[in-house]
Amino acid sequence: MAETIFERVGRLLFTRKRMRALEKELNSAGIDTPADAFAGYVILNVFVLSFFISLFLMVFQPTAQPIQDIISGFVELPMAAIWAVFFIILLFFLYFLAFILLSAYVVTMVEDRRDKLEAVLPDFLMLVSSNIKAGMTLDQAMWYAAKPEFGLLSKEVRSVIKGAFSGESLEDALDHLGKRFDSRVFSRTLLLLKQATATGGELTAVLERTAEDVRETIIMKKERAASLVMYEIFVLFAAIVGTPFLFAVAARLVEVFEKISPQLPTGIGAGGMLGPLGAASFGNPIITSTEFVYFTLPIIFITSLISSFIISAIRTGSRVQGMKYFPFVLGLSYLVYWVVTEFLSSFFATFS
Repeated sequence: MAETIFERVGRLLFTRKRMRALEKELNSAGIDTPADAFAGYVILNVFVLSFFISLFLMVFQPTAQPIQDIISGFVELPMAAIWAVFFIILLFFLYFLAFILLSAYVVTMVEDRRDKLEAVLPDFLMLVSSNIKAGMTLDQAMWYAAKPEFGLLSKEVRSVIKGAFSGESLEDALDHLGKRFDSRVFSRTLLLLKQATATGGELTAVLERTAEDVRETIIMKKERAASLVMYEIFVLFAAIVGTPFLFAVAARLVEVFEKISPQLPTGIGAGGMLGPLGAASFGNPIITSTEFVYFTLPIIFITSLISSFIISAIRTGSRVQGMKYFPFVLGLSYLVYWVVTEFLSSFFATFS
């Protein structure tokens, strides 16, 4: 089979160790694309996108002049060199952005598949045990236990058991099945099955005991999440309401002080202490209202991100799934910030 350009680029730019790690992550996420082709596809798309965006921004006059001024402030370069520098900067920025987004997507897929697997695993193991008691071999028992109601697990089991039916050893098939999910519980279950098969152990007892342990683990996770629901509410309130509200009020105060400070009497000094004439001093704010807004926006972003991770850790025991909550928390936080800012602006405008 001919090697594609994506595979060549992936092998050229990434080490074998990194490719093996990426292959494992893609398998766990249910993505069947080869790791080198996946990496090469992402790199080439980032390169092409960076090229056309940088070319457009350098040709479009309203954006070209500010870019030239910024780069020329550090070093004097001809137009072509400025474009090359901007292209390289944009390339690295888009690469790290794509890396972060794709990593978050892959890890979220891995966590989602793990949750779906562990939710149906106890019932699946009990059905496999019943099939073995009925006289089936392990591979037959797993094949007939892969009912549609088990969803993702049934699909993966049928895919690997087909290999066992066609001549592949059952141990290799179970190893391949274990690589399709990043679940310690599932990996230990498959290990027990392989050991019991090799040593002639009682498979039904192993399956039933494992199913009970998995079910108890799921119940404990749900009880833990229920007991910590008040912490979730507090974190959400702080991220969505508290932080944006306080920042909006503070930004409005800075704006008000910025407007009234030039109108203060000349005897009032700066620094908030008593002036030479004994009057309380009050000077211009150290930062402007615009600078304060530029400060608050990234702080709200970081607060929303950390809060999403905390909520995910409380709910699922994994920080990574916080990326599912992050867009909603961030959007609501900025919405509250904008609503409070507009309300205060209209409120103070009635008194001006």
